[in-house]
Amino acid sequence: MPSMSHGRISLSSESDTKAQITIETIVVIGIFLIVFSSLINLSFERLHLAQEVGSAGEAKMTGQFIASAINNVYSNGRGFSIHLNENKINFSELSSSKIRGSGVILPIIVNNSERRVVINKNLSSMGGTSWYASIPVIPDNITREDPTSAYPQLTIRNNGTDVIIYANKSNINVVQ
Repeated sequence: MPSMSHGRISLSSESDTKAQITIETIVVIGIFLIVFSSLINLSFERLHLAQEVGSAGEAKMTGQFIASAINNVYSNGRGFSIHLNENKINFSELSSSKIRGSGVILPIIVNNSERRVVINKNLSSMGGTSWYASIPVIPDNITREDPTSAYPQLTIRNNGTDVIIYANKSNINVVQ
């Protein structure tokens, strides 16, 4: 029980022990909460990183798919064509992603001089700027034309002298 001495209250040693245990408990709980929240934050960071890696893999597979179609059309000669429908390549799904700021940057570039299909990927949601995949192709005589009723969006055709990609310029662009 506290005793009065010259207007001051002095606590017994039992009260000092209880106060010390309470402060220690608060400190331990505080440290536990800090560690627990850090682990949760780390797990969310890893989840987003895994989603980014998966999305980047999809972008590279799309580039490989386009490069493979270009090479097949070139190898099979005059008159051969391949149509890649929306089930194969959907540009609206590629450019938007469930993760904000992580879609493929359109247009996909076909570089004749370097003989490459280049896919750029936005990584701003993970603090990066962009990532790119560069997939080699065989021909260096690739051109792009707007789709027609005879050759719809993303038809690749060999006319004997050039490999022609029928696609909107906003989706695929051929550079020299």
